[in-house]
Amino acid sequence: MLRALSRVLGVNLDRKLAQLHGRFDELTTRAIAHATEQVKETGLTVGLLLIGAIATLLTLIVVLAALYLWVDTYHGPFVALAVVGAVTASLAALMFVLAYRRARRQPVAPLYLNPAASPAPSASSPVLVSAALPPLPPNASLFDHLTHRFSTRVAAASDEALDAAIHAMRTSSRPALFGTLAAVALVGVLIGRRR
Repeated sequence: MLRALSRVLGVNLDRKLAQLHGRFDELTTRAIAHATEQVKETGLTVGLLLIGAIATLLTLIVVLAALYLWVDTYHGPFVALAVVGAVTASLAALMFVLAYRRARRQPVAPLYLNPAASPAPSASSPVLVSAALPPLPPNASLFDHLTHRFSTRVAAASDEALDAAIHAMRTSSRPALFGTLAAVALVGVLIGRRR
């Protein structure tokens, strides 16, 4: 019945549904590619920071060994050990003093015990799904108007869902977030096994 009605109006329902499906697949592919790229970039940054920290630690060890050998040649091994111990103790004391002063200046409350209120999304903040919808051409048919209106409402609902998810991530407790992630992973595994 719907196909006959769409033929009378001059609209190919299957083609329109295929276009909507294609747009949705394109949006999904772009979002997955963007998320994958972000994960790769973050992983690379963390890896480079870790390698830099290890190199710094090895450099410090080499400097301390060189200091030990230099003092050992002029004053003996016990004085050399005392000098290396004094250098490491003063470095540790300096780090503790800096940490203590920083902690006194900026009291940090755990976010998962007392979550801060999330700022309301501004009108100028970019919307992810609604911005991807192309505008309707001026000579569009009735069915095009209907599908565009439906797509716009779905995109607006998706934007609201994304805003709600972002708000929940900012204000929820850590156990609640980890529980939600575990539940989503379990549902994903169950759905994946059925296919």
